[in-house]
Amino acid sequence: MPLARLIIVFLMLASFALAFAELVRQSEEKSFRPEPTASRCGDAAGTPCPQRAL
Repeated sequence: MPLARLIIVFLMLASFALAFAELVRQSEEKSFRPEPTASRCGDAAGTPCPQRAL
């Protein structure tokens, strides 16, 4: 009987983890807004643009 209870708890935790991972993935997709590089750096954003190494 303890083994069955352990399996049930494990399945519940696994399903919760999968549901939480899906919520995080959807939240990241909604918050990701592609912006042009010029608006993320430079004078408008107040941060210097990264320079490529030669």
